[in-house]
Amino acid sequence: MIYQFAGSVAVGAIQQNESQLERLTRQLRNIGKWLKDTLNQRGEP
Repeated sequence: MIYQFAGSVAVGAIQQNESQLERLTRQLRNIGKWLKDTLNQRGEP
């Protein structure tokens, strides 16, 4: 039986435990990637 809560991964036979440090690191990488992409956009002066 598989359960799923809003905003979370499915909990069942296969469950990947992700630490808070891993989540924080992934979020910081995504923010850095977004910031880099935003700053590298060409703009009209």
